[in-house]
Amino acid sequence: MKKKFLMAGLIGSMAISATSLAADAKKPLALWDCQDFLAVQESYRPIVVSYAEALNSKAEDAVLNVEGITKKTPLLVKHCTENPKIKLRDALVGMNKQ
Repeated sequence: MKKKFLMAGLIGSMAISATSLAADAKKPLALWDCQDFLAVQESYRPIVVSYAEALNSKAEDAVLNVEGITKKTPLLVKHCTENPKIKLRDALVGMNKQ
């Protein structure tokens, strides 16, 4: 149980550093569009995806699927490139339903 909280804290702190690299660092991650996600350096995108997934999940689902994030990141980049004006949260929810 402690490992889950430690992992969530580590990911959260890394995501905070990743959000500072975005085009508009004052905008909360929950309000990002796909174009904001695409503005992040490529190496930080999996961190942003993991943090956004954590924001979208319920407290009961406190397990982070690292393999799923590494598979989901390139798909999300493709989807966001095709639809830069949609909300990042909506893009992730749509991908999770597939």
